[in-house]
Parts: sequence; C-alpha cells; structure tokens
Amino acid sequence: MNIYQNSNYSTSERVENLLSLMTFEEKVAQMGAQWLLLDAHGNHSERELEMASNAEKPTIKERLRHGLGQITRPLGTHSVSAVEGVKALNSLQKYLVEETRLGIPAISHEECLVGLMAKEATLFPSSLNYGHTWNPELMKSVGECIRDEVKQVGAKQGLAPVLDVSRDVRWGRTEETLGEDPYHVGVMATKYVEGLQGEKRDLLATLKHYVGHSYSEGARNHAPVNLGFKELNDTFLLPFEMAVKLGKARSIMPAYHDIDGEACHGSHFLLTEVLRNQWGFDGLIVADYGGIDLLAAHHHVAEDGAGAAALAFNAGLDVELPDDACTSRLALAVEKKLISLEKIDEIVRRILTVKFDLGLFENPYTDAENIELKKESTISVAYQTALESITLLENDGTLPLAQDTKLGVLGATANDQLALLGGYSFPVHLILSNVEDDAKVALTILDGLRQKFSSVKYQKGCDILTERHANAPVFPGDVDMAVEQNMESPVSKDASNIPAAITDVCDADVLLVCVGDLAGLFQTGTVGEGSDTDSLDLPGVQQELIDQALATGKPVVVLVSGGRPYNLGGAEEKAAAVIMAWAPGQEGARAIADVLAGDKSPSGRLTLSIPKNVGAIPYFYNHKLKSSGTPIAYHFGSKYCFGYGLSYANFDYQAVEVVNKEVEMHASVQISAVIHNSSEVDGEEVVQLYVRDKHASVVKPIRELKGFKKLLIPAGATRKVEFSLPTDMLNLTDQSNRRVVEPGEFEIMIGRSSKDIIFSQTINLIGDKYTLPKYWRMECLAEVTVIDTL
Repeated sequence: MNIYQNSNYSTSERVENLLSLMTFEEKVAQMGAQWLLLDAHGNHSERELEMASNAEKPTIKERLRHGLGQITRPLGTHSVSAVEGVKALNSLQKYLVEETRLGIPAISHEECLVGLMAKEATLFPSSLNYGHTWNPELMKSVGECIRDEVKQVGAKQGLAPVLDVSRDVRWGRTEETLGEDPYHVGVMATKYVEGLQGEKRDLLATLKHYVGHSYSEGARNHAPVNLGFKELNDTFLLPFEMAVKLGKARSIMPAYHDIDGEACHGSHFLLTEVLRNQWGFDGLIVADYGGIDLLAAHHHVAEDGAGAAALAFNAGLDVELPDDACTSRLALAVEKKLISLEKIDEIVRRILTVKFDLGLFENPYTDAENIELKKESTISVAYQTALESITLLENDGTLPLAQDTKLGVLGATANDQLALLGGYSFPVHLILSNVEDDAKVALTILDGLRQKFSSVKYQKGCDILTERHANAPVFPGDVDMAVEQNMESPVSKDASNIPAAITDVCDADVLLVCVGDLAGLFQTGTVGEGSDTDSLDLPGVQQELIDQALATGKPVVVLVSGGRPYNLGGAEEKAAAVIMAWAPGQEGARAIADVLAGDKSPSGRLTLSIPKNVGAIPYFYNHKLKSSGTPIAYHFGSKYCFGYGLSYANFDYQAVEVVNKEVEMHASVQISAVIHNSSEVDGEEVVQLYVRDKHASVVKPIRELKGFKKLLIPAGATRKVEFSLPTDMLNLTDQSNRRVVEPGEFEIMIGRSSKDIIFSQTINLIGDKYTLPKYWRMECLAEVTVIDTL
C-alpha cells in the first residue's frame, strides 16, 4: 500500500506521496472536468456544450484513462431520478477508483443556488428572495437544507452562492443577487456558506462571480466592467472577503468579464495577490463554464487554448470547468514555456489536498438506496423563506382579505408554476435544453388562492411570451452574428383578450392582477442569465391589463413576481395594494395566499431600490452625493428605497440612543433602540443601522448600511436591540488602496429604511488613522432583549 492510500498519514504526506507517483498526463487530468451524460452501466455518452468548439474530441474512455478532476453536474444536466443519477455517478467513480492506474476519485459538482438543481429536489425561492428576508439565521438554515440534498446525490461541491452586488436592475442576473448593499450581501452569503459547507467543510461552497460581474456596461451579460480599485474593493470585493474570512468558503469562481481591460479569469492580482496572499483563501478556484477559452476566443488576451490555459493557471486558477477544452492543451503550453511544471505541481497539490480533506479516497461512492429529497423540514424552510421575503409596497387597508372575499384573478403569472421559480431551478433549465416536462412541481398562485378563499374566478387576459424555447442567437455572443440572424422577441404584444377577461371577473369584490416576468436562461425568458432588458416596463402588454383593471373602479391588488423590480405606470398610486413576491419557489403560492388572507404579516424589506424611471439607472441607495447630477435630475431617485417594506403591524421606535458620542479607535460604537408593536397583529420589524462619513479623504456614499436586525414582536410587546459597531467597519479604501480607518465625525442613523431615518446622532472618532489588519472586525453584532410580553 502506498502512503496516499493510508488514512493514518497526514493530508500533506499523502498529497506529496501521490504527487510523486503521478505522470504529467495524470496531473493535467486533475485540472480539468468532463461534462457527460452518465449511465449506471458505464455506457456514458457525450453531451453537447453550447460554447464548445467543433474540434474532434478523444473518446470518453481516452479522456478518463488518466483520471479526472471533476465531473460536471451528473444529475443537473438531464432529467434523471436521484436514485438513477447516483447509480450512474457511482459507475463513473468505480471506473476511476478501480480501473485507472492511481485510483483517484473525482469531485462531483452541482448547481445549488435555489436548491439542488436536479429532478425531485426542493425548489427554493430565488436568491433575491433570500436577501429580502433580512434573516441571516434563516439563510444558514437554507444552506443546511440544500447541503443535505446536495450531499445525498454525491456532490462534493455546490456552485453557490452568488455575491454579486446589484447595481443595475436591467441586468438579467439581478434575480441571482441578494441585493444592492455589500455588507448585507456579505452577511447573508456568509451564513449560506456556513450552512452549505457545514462545520467540517466537507462540501465546497463556491462564491461567484468574482468580481464586479453585476456592474457591466449597460447591464449586459459578459460586458466589460469599468471600475477603479477603491469602488471595486469597498463595494464588490467586500462580500467575498467576508465569506472567505468569516465563512471560510473553500471555492471561488471568477467572472466572465474584464475589469479595466483585465479579464478576471486571467487576473493574477485578483486570483492570487488578493484572494490567496491578502485574504488567506485556502480552497480551489474553478473556472466559470468556458471562461478559460474566452480568454482567447473573446477577450483576445491569449493566442489560443494553450495560451489561455497557461494564462489562467498562472494567474491562480485550479480547475477548468465544465470540461478540459483548454487544459488538454497544457502539454503544448509547457512546450512553449508558457507555464512551468512547478506551477502545475502547485495546482495539483491544492486539488489533491481538497480531495483528501473531503474524504473522497475513503468514501468515493454514494448510497443510492437511502435518498430522501423534499423532507418536511426542508419544505418548511422553503416556505418560511418565501413568506419572509414577500414585500408589501402599498396598502390602503384593503389587505388582508377576508376568506369570503369574491376574488377576481387576472394575469399570465397566476396559473404558471414556472412563474414562481428562478432561472437556476431545474424545471427552468430544462427549457434551455429544449426538454418538455409538464410534471407538477409547485402549486400555482391560483392553486394557492383557491385553497384559501371561497370564491375565486380566473382569466389570463394576456401572455408574457408567445413561446418558450432556447432562443439565444449565439452563445456567448458575437455582434455581427447576432445582428445577421434578425431574430424577433417572443414577448407577446397581443392585448386583444384583455377586455373580455376583465368583463368576466368584474363581479368580484377585489381584483388581483398577477404580473411580472418569467425566468429563463439566454433569452428563454424575460429575466435570468443572458436575459437582460432595456426597460423597467413590465414585459409585453401586462401594463394594459393593470390599467384596464383599475379602470373598473374595483379595488385592485397588484402582485408582482419575478427577478427584478418594475415600474407600474402610475398604478403604484392607484392600486389598493402592491406586493412584490419575487420568485418564491415551490412553496411560494402558499406563502402568498397566507399573506393575502392575513394569516401571516408581510415582513420582507427591499434590498433593491426601485428607480422612479429607467433614466435613473444605475440607481442604488448608497450612491455618491453628486450621482443625482447638478442640478438634480428630475428622473433621479427611487420611490421605494432600499430597506423599505410595510407590515400589517405598527412599530413605534422609542428611546433610541448612541451610548458613546466620542469613540476611541479600535473600540466599538454602542447604539440601542426600543421597538414597540402598537398593533393587534404579530409582526416582524427590520431595524437598520446606517452610517455617513461626514469628512473623508476620498468621496464616500451618502449613507451605508452597517448593521441590521430582524425582530419578531408580538402584538403589544416591546423589544430592545443593542448594536455594537466596531470602528473597523468605518473603513474606506484610501489613495494607496489600503483599507484604513480615519478619525473624524460620523453620522449614526437608525431607520425603518434607508430614507425613513428615525434617529440621527453624530459621533467623533478620535485617535490616529490606522490600517486594518488581515483579520479585521467585519460584523456589527446585535443583541435583543425582551422588555415586556403579552
């Protein structure tokens, strides 16, 4: 027995022994992946890849004979039962372990942003819903539940969470973000990482898309990002730094774009200097699908695939995903002296270290006989997440509705189960593959309403899309090719059925108009990866449906679902109520019905500002003072700001104070507030702490979120929340690109939202400017005390 085969030796000893036994071909095999359709009997087949070249490939057996680094989405690639998918994965692992020379097992990875992306798995709400809960502990529970399902199907790595900070809601991938505040994103994502990885870190969470992916030109997919380092560091790098240092995330995925001309997949500064040297990241950096090839094919910073592989791996990348298109050309790169054998050994050493730490050599197989997806406890967490993310924007008292309310329901999203799902859910992914599956995976909104209310009449009124199929002209995209194809948008413009639909439901007491978008990757929908937009108007003729419903004079409740906010053409002021449900997953319909009926009080708070006008975009609450223009542009601003959301309960803020008006460097600012529920309804309030640096050496935002706490307060009860804000969190990136804390005056604010500020107090931070250490205090702690109970 070799040392690497003996678990009594340390990981480092086993790694060095195995590395010493490996041929060049075996080392390179660990740096790549294969994306195949697996078969339980070993008859694995090819899977067509959108971004692949037409070059002839070696046979599958030839590609596997030296071993394999990762197997790409064995269950998420096609519609296969969990049991059969695991058996097929075991078949591949059996070949690698028993028939290759060294018997090195592969890491299986799956997508898991909104639950395990595989048939029969729980369909969680979108990442945008996660953010709107403002509940970090619930976020950790989500990660734990998803972890359970991912591990059951044999995956050792999950490609989630997304830490992109939203900046332009026209971007199709807005639905994958947690919101527009870097601290909020960092806190929520870190908790997801903790839940997904577990204490032993025996499942790898993969932070993506590193970094700045959400601030692309025109909010277009893959488009360049034009940012200086100060903005990059303070806004976009911060969540990643938090998830690495606090959450101990063990994998990161670079983004497709370039920043100021430097492609992320080829950035030694980002992948090695910042991530490994400055932050101490100890995990694997895996390519986004096809990202290495794009260094040559689109960015043109490498001559060919061999040059692209050398550039990426020298920069700090460890594993090419989803295949080995460029890794397979590393021999040529070595021959050209573009990459050294020592660098390859360094990378393979990291890969093997992770494989040993994961226990793959001792337990390469997965139990296919005891798989239990969609446990009751998991479904309960999915429901709670959907419930806590529902955000009430307007209510004239019409809500909640009595059970005997005669409800007239309109809209294309009301009876479409896919309207409840995000783009990275399994049923939506099937559309991209042109696979039809009519299986019932979730109650529709209409189903949920009919279970809750005694009288519900429904008419669709209009469509959002005329058809749903793979629709991208070319992926990832070439301007001339796309223009030449002259494809027409499948968004419906047919409003002819609206009048009759309105007439049919007009005898109702209340009209519920269900509008929004449909998630779909690469233009199979109206939002999602590669499905960017040029407007904040609702897709198609849905605005006409709202307008005609309002014209009846009946109370109208507008329910918006989907992956981005929309302007409602003035309906915000005319409707009886406006609700944002986002993409609430398989339990979303039940949560929506419970809120409408008043069984539950809405507690979601916006993590995206809703711009007044598309001309205000990019708009985010933590902008600079001069962002509004001089004089202030009429179209600038947001009607519904970051942190905003209504409840059926009323909360009174009492006795808000900053304990220490003068604070020493390296200390903490102590802030407290007493919150009283003065209503007869139980509810949840999100207490928000903002800070403004009143005089800094660089231009700072008008305010920044530095702390928050969601409080469940029963009717008539009172809670006290006490924040402890470390002075480290008052930092900025200075002219030397260092995180520093400067003395001076800071305005401390407590509010219901970023605009509804209840309390403001200026403090004086005294002492000498200091540079933050490697592990600085990144969290504002909050403690809650029960003042009295019912």
